[in-house]
Amino acid sequence: MTTKIAKSRKQAVAPSSKTRQVKTYEVIRKWILDGDLVPNQPLSEYRLGAELKVSRTPVREALQRLEHEGLVWSALNRGAFVKGLSVADIVEVYQVREQLEGFAASVAASEMLESVIEVLEGELERAEQLGAAGRVRETFDSDVHLHKQLIKCTKNTRLEAILATLDDQVHRIRVLSPKIPGRFEASLREHREILNCVKRRDGEGAQRAMVQHLRAARENAILIMMLPDDRQSGSNGQRRYESIMRDTN
Repeated sequence: MTTKIAKSRKQAVAPSSKTRQVKTYEVIRKWILDGDLVPNQPLSEYRLGAELKVSRTPVREALQRLEHEGLVWSALNRGAFVKGLSVADIVEVYQVREQLEGFAASVAASEMLESVIEVLEGELERAEQLGAAGRVRETFDSDVHLHKQLIKCTKNTRLEAILATLDDQVHRIRVLSPKIPGRFEASLREHREILNCVKRRDGEGAQRAMVQHLRAARENAILIMMLPDDRQSGSNGQRRYESIMRDTN
């Protein structure tokens, strides 16, 4: 565990008015979503309890809840582990997002208020500045806000609810994104194109730009999943990646 992660964890467990049980769950959940706890990492009740300064009981209850939510898996006589995302998970998430968020972008082109567009443009400019300074993680909120505002324009509560069920998985994928050189900058350009289409009231263009953006994000996420295989088997990993992309397009 790095000093940086340890420091962020120390800050995360500062006393609050929430119950110890709820706080324990929220902190472990955050560590998983932010990638501080990596896929298949063992989750020792004793070690987590010592780090969070709680007994093993709230840790055990938190892990059971996180297993129900699909963030943790357990094996008999082996304990609990962080559940990773598979290539199939990523493909399914983006299949849903392409259809629903593409539609949302087309609606936003006719429904989004000019004042909201101006706010999103300001956030995008700030994200570009933060990215140039190497502060990529600080741009995640503006990324999320752009997508949420486009979805909100549909005024379709069911669509919002369906996409909200993917939030945790999308966040985990988003955290991985900067690992591929140039992907962060490309993502900002894609966001700029979506927003420009919305500003021009070009619904078809906005939908097309959103779908292209999500496909690029999907390909990036799958490529990250292939990286260990690339290091171990040379061109075999690249061939697996190309095969997967043919199957999903």
